[in-house]
Amino acid sequence: MDFLMEEGDRALYTYDYGDGWLHDVLFEGSYPKEPGKKYPICLAGELAGPPEDCGGIRGYYDCVTVLKNRDNSEGKLIWLGRWRPDRFDPAKIKFWSPLTRLKTALRD
Repeated sequence: MDFLMEEGDRALYTYDYGDGWLHDVLFEGSYPKEPGKKYPICLAGELAGPPEDCGGIRGYYDCVTVLKNRDNSEGKLIWLGRWRPDRFDPAKIKFWSPLTRLKTALRD
């Protein structure tokens, strides 16, 4: 399959059907490959992704509010652990090999 081959190509990606996360992915272009650099890499972004099973967009903002207000009345601060949405660093993003992910998916 060929996806996102030319600048301006888009794809709608659904993550976690239960929570309904939809991502509009826009291919903005590519850069020449640099020798010795491991790919793919994340170049930019804003805020960390949501914690797993947080309840969709409403749940995400609820988690942000809990952190901001340090409200542990429902035990959410413990559930959130070390997750902090404002501590996003593109350099720390790690990608699985697509082949490894495919093998894992087929094995399960």
